[in-house]
Amino acid sequence: MTEYKLINPSDPYTFLAKTKESAALAVFLLGTLYGASPKDDNEEKRIPVFLFGGAEEWYRKEFGRSTEARLKAEKQNVADALLSFMYGSFEDRRRYEAALNAITDEEKKKVFMEEWQDGRTSMKNIGEYAHQLGEKLKGKVKCCIDDTTKVDT
Repeated sequence: MTEYKLINPSDPYTFLAKTKESAALAVFLLGTLYGASPKDDNEEKRIPVFLFGGAEEWYRKEFGRSTEARLKAEKQNVADALLSFMYGSFEDRRRYEAALNAITDEEKKKVFMEEWQDGRTSMKNIGEYAHQLGEKLKGKVKCCIDDTTKVDT
């Protein structure tokens, strides 16, 4: 797993992704006005911000296929990446993961995760939105993806 920070103009967020492709798909589902940078700052793993379009073209050049074609195959990895979104920096993630690992009660774990996300200063709750998308992709709530449609965000 690669640890990424979300490139955005507001609060810091980090997430984990199995591959650069699953990281790109997760970020693009949130919006192409975001990007991502890996913890090791490896230029080859970066996901650019696309303020003026070009995301699909970049994706095709980078991975040799369309986002729509690949989302279904990568659905599980993308869902995991979205569900791993956490408010805070790389160092905050270390403490967050330690706390989650210490909590054995699933309900208490859920409460802790929700309260942690409330630390943000922005009106936009990127972490909550990422988690909702992840739940949809996992099929835990009515999903918006099938063989013929894109995610409606």
